[in-house]
Amino acid sequence: MIAGFDALNIMEAIYRLTLLIQQKEWRVENLYPRVATAQGNVKAWSFMQEVFEVNDSTWRSIGLITESGLKIRKAFQDFDAQRRFKLTPTIIPEPAGCLCGSILMGKNNPKDCPHFGQGCTPSCPIGPCMVSSEGTCAAYFKYQV
Repeated sequence: MIAGFDALNIMEAIYRLTLLIQQKEWRVENLYPRVATAQGNVKAWSFMQEVFEVNDSTWRSIGLITESGLKIRKAFQDFDAQRRFKLTPTIIPEPAGCLCGSILMGKNNPKDCPHFGQGCTPSCPIGPCMVSSEGTCAAYFKYQV
């Protein structure tokens, strides 16, 4: 659901999501057409296509996903910090027993993880899903869904 940020927009989005759930329908609806158009931000999209190209990317707790990321095109390589400073990406293994990857892919719920709410809390996170307030497990913990 694409919605605005004022109370009426948010309430309408919740109402429409509730209807979709009741009808067992899954689709994206744009309730914010004055800003979010089908074409998107054409100027920004043009810059993105000029500067970046699609690339395989490794995602924390998930692994490599083909064509899921972006890399800087050769014409802009002087702005590539990884190249410029000779940085090597660090692969951080998932902590033992942590289910973040499965949770992010929708295979498990946060409460399925043996660490959830035990040793893994927002104030003492074990895996990446609990680290930030936007993390799946952190939100689940906060709102006790």
